[in-house]
Amino acid sequence: MNTRSILFLLLLMNSLYSQGQQHLSIELGGIGGLGSINWETPLHQQENFTLTFRTGFSFIPIDRNNGSALVFPQLIHGIYGKELHFVDLGIGLAPSITTTLGGAYVRMPASIGYRLQPKDKPYYFRIAYTPLV
Repeated sequence: MNTRSILFLLLLMNSLYSQGQQHLSIELGGIGGLGSINWETPLHQQENFTLTFRTGFSFIPIDRNNGSALVFPQLIHGIYGKELHFVDLGIGLAPSITTTLGGAYVRMPASIGYRLQPKDKPYYFRIAYTPLV
């Protein structure tokens, strides 16, 4: 794969389904590790600001000793902007369970990004930096 393809795959979040303001999406890279399936719904809306809740699921292979991990990212996002361009800030928890040893741990991810969301369209694109806090 060339560099452009890898960058595109790692940074793209594309909404698969939209019912009103609710979104079902696939995230590549990011909070779920290699990728995750997420559902997002608004909690509060004002003219230029929306507060949303996002929950998801991810499966990550770790190594032979730990097996794989099931990750359940849960985030609150603040989305600020007008019409098409938005700043997307989020923070939350990502409880995880390893399959082999049965270990459990919780990470605290954050999300700082840009969101391109055409009005009245059933999709959006998001690019974000997602560090662990």
